[in-house]
Amino acid sequence: MRTLRQKPLTAWLFAILLSAACSSSHDGGATDGTAAPPGPTPGGGNPPGDATPTPAPSGPTGNGNGEGDPPETPIAYVAYDLNHVVSTGQSNSVAHEGRPPISTTQPYDNLMFDVGVMTSGVCEAQGCRDYQKPTSLVPLTEGDTFWYPVETMSSGLANEATKLAKTKYGKPSHDILVSLAGRNGLTYWCLRKGGCNFIDPTYLNAFDENLKQVADGKAIAAAAGKSYVVRMVTAIHGESDDFAYATKTQEFPLDGTDGVAQEIKSYADGLIEWQRDYESNIQKITGQKEAVPLLISQFSGWNDNATSAVTQFQYDAHVKAKGKVVVVTPGYTLEWAGDCRHYTAAGEQHLGEYFGKAYSRIVFEGRRWEPVRPLKVTHAGNAITAKFAVPVPPLVLDTKRVVDPGHYGFEVVDAAGHGVAIANVALAGPDSVTVTLAAPAAVGQRLRYAFTGVPHTCPGPTAGARGNLRDSDDTPSQYGHELFNWGLHFEVPVE
Repeated sequence: MRTLRQKPLTAWLFAILLSAACSSSHDGGATDGTAAPPGPTPGGGNPPGDATPTPAPSGPTGNGNGEGDPPETPIAYVAYDLNHVVSTGQSNSVAHEGRPPISTTQPYDNLMFDVGVMTSGVCEAQGCRDYQKPTSLVPLTEGDTFWYPVETMSSGLANEATKLAKTKYGKPSHDILVSLAGRNGLTYWCLRKGGCNFIDPTYLNAFDENLKQVADGKAIAAAAGKSYVVRMVTAIHGESDDFAYATKTQEFPLDGTDGVAQEIKSYADGLIEWQRDYESNIQKITGQKEAVPLLISQFSGWNDNATSAVTQFQYDAHVKAKGKVVVVTPGYTLEWAGDCRHYTAAGEQHLGEYFGKAYSRIVFEGRRWEPVRPLKVTHAGNAITAKFAVPVPPLVLDTKRVVDPGHYGFEVVDAAGHGVAIANVALAGPDSVTVTLAAPAAVGQRLRYAFTGVPHTCPGPTAGARGNLRDSDDTPSQYGHELFNWGLHFEVPVE
């Protein structure tokens, strides 16, 4: 039952998703200047069914909030027998080019439906026509067929989170169910609650499919006498919306799913709406009081254009939503396939582990996940200083793992968007970076990072929009990947 029979994409969509001129940039680089991070403090060993906070590990800078926010109060961990993660998105969510599957055994007790991680049946260019109703749960492995057998990020997420549950947080049992309803090439409008008005109405809306998965997951758990909760929704998405912004064919503003006219003015508003609709509808099905955050990855593959509108909207949604929409990681350090649009199987698995690490922070510690991002950017004389959220200090400028695109990926522009000359970029402590300009800095300027790429170059650590800023996180990986937290793509004002 694990085969999704996918008909070929229409020519126009195939061109949007797959056409790219793939060339590489310069390589090489200096030593990374890595400093040894402080060792994490294991969480307390709370018994199943408890409702006590797990102590946070030592090390991270700040409280998980933006600069000036009140201290965050951890949410007590409550154990459930079955912890469901619901996934959605476009082609990278269903692992286009993520082949062959590599996570083919289950090292813990994580689960998927008997029909597979994906529950859609016959899928075509713009949608899927049926739902394969599951009747039981089986060990989570990769190999669902979406054109061909693939490695989604599901196993990376679940197995990394369970590894950390056992080894770091003292949770001997934490079983995760992952299910996925993704659609190649669809924009936010077509994936959200209610869908869009130009897709064949006989197609099954991905949002509705996810809710069917929740209902079936709860029913299967109840039949087995097990407690059940949905912990979060994940989305790997944004490429098609970014293409629309670049070609000035974007669908925003949109009427809200709540009926408010022209309420959703940007992709950032869409992400916030998406989370709200998932949470409210999931809570109606499950009866849970637990929040359902939306975790997203910040995509780095806008290789047709110099800059991306959607990556900035993803950043903005993270800042505005304060834990409801969470950017887990940028994609520029992951492994990309030769089509320059999609992750390889190893890239999918690696990305999944980043989701699993954020899952652990949110679920076991009861705290927000904060990636490496600026909290406050100020100027004095010729210097602009950015203070960052740093999961595990100190910050590092790493030119070994990522090729320096120039000034470690930092840029400064004036109010008109014109570049401002940079004299030097250097670390200014464990959580700060100073960008020294050739002339006095000023209010109205904007600091950018990993913001601009060379059109028609492949994304990744050697080309594309990228930067060299990371933290010192040595979280152990289930599959041997490095899990440093790298700086998000951003543009922010200078105060």
